[in-house]
This record gives sequence, structure tokens and C-alpha cells, in this order.
Amino acid sequence: MTETVYNEENMRVLLFYVIIPLIVILILFFIGTKIYEHFNKNKDENRTNFVINYWSNVMGVIFTAILLSVSIGFSLAFTENVRALNAVDENIVFYYFFMVFPVFPLIFLIYYICKFIINIRKKEKLDEEREEDEQ
Repeated sequence: MTETVYNEENMRVLLFYVIIPLIVILILFFIGTKIYEHFNKNKDENRTNFVINYWSNVMGVIFTAILLSVSIGFSLAFTENVRALNAVDENIVFYYFFMVFPVFPLIFLIYYICKFIINIRKKEKLDEEREEDEQ
């Protein structure tokens, strides 16, 4: 059985190695999309929207996958600690909440994967429209 310790040092590790890099990447991604949108605003608007949606969906899938893995790890550690301390009866609400908690990031992951697939299908339609316009 593994021993999990909830302390300030573990929170710092989570903060510095997961949360802050995710926030920095989000800020850089936002700035990058605004720059891309600015340089391509007079060009094909459908293509510009597709590119922005494509990369937004990719980032959404990556972020939700990371958050899903963190939430699964935290959920497993918390429920195991509660079981190890024989404190399930006193913490039954938290125990079952953290057992179900990873479902929320999973729902968002499925949502972003579906959006990604829909966006790829729109790309095929855009390519067909472009070919018809060229002929």
C-alpha cells in the first residue's frame, strides 16, 4: 500500500509542475491565436476559424487529459487514505465524491474530442467548397 502525505511541499510540486505551466501555456496560446487572427483577418475567414478551432480543440484535449490524470491520482490517493484510516463512515460524503470526481474531467475530455472530430469534418467540407470554387 502506498502512503500519501498531504503537505505544503506536495502542493508546491503540483503547483509548479502542473498548474503554473498549464496557465503559462494557456496565456501563450491565447496571445498566439490573437496574433494569428490579426495577420489572417483579411484572408480566408473559414480557414482562419478552422485553424483556431483546431488548435483550441487540441489544447482542450491535452489540458483535460492532464487534469483527468491528476484528478484520478488525487481521487485514488484520497479514497485509499480514508480507507486506511478506517474513516469512511465519518467522511462518507467526501469519500464518494472523490470516487466520482474524475468523471467530470472525463466528460470534458469526451466533449473536446467530439468538438475536435466535428471540426475535422468541417475541414473536409471546406476543402470540398474550395475545390468547387476553383473549378
